[in-house]
Amino acid sequence: MTELERVNKFATLADDLFGILDGAMLTNGLRDIGYFKAPASISHHGNYDGGLFDHSWAVMEELENLTYRLDLKWERKESLYIVGLLHDLCKCNEYIYNEETGQWEYNIYTTINGHGELSVILAQHLIQLTEEEMLCIRWHMGAYDDEKNWYILGHAIEKYPNVLYTHTADMIASKIQGI
Repeated sequence: MTELERVNKFATLADDLFGILDGAMLTNGLRDIGYFKAPASISHHGNYDGGLFDHSWAVMEELENLTYRLDLKWERKESLYIVGLLHDLCKCNEYIYNEETGQWEYNIYTTINGHGELSVILAQHLIQLTEEEMLCIRWHMGAYDDEKNWYILGHAIEKYPNVLYTHTADMIASKIQGI
């Protein structure tokens, strides 16, 4: 899929969810930060141009499947789409394209670290998140986070069970589907 095809696929969904004006603003904001070009990783799943979008779309689809199969409840109907599509926004800042080598590399000049935290911060620049959406994005890595944070993760899951389902959808997309 080309970058333009990814943009159009996202724009159609965003327009349906948020209306043409807000959907266009979100699409343009994501285009500006490289969301449709960035890889999901440089050595694992989605390690190719556009892999971030492809991975995020797969997570969104898995969240949609889990929501309908398990009758999950969200604070707002758009949440599963917002969480699935924006959970890894940090990747837009984590990798940079080296024109000389033609390869993606780690960005050593980042000023904010934290995978989930940075994704929440970047998402908040584009759309107002609910607390549930923030916690789902923040904790989408589940127990892959630092062990000292597991207690907080547990509280987040107790407060919003969709935190756990977000992690599950991410694992299905990355570990089972390989996207």
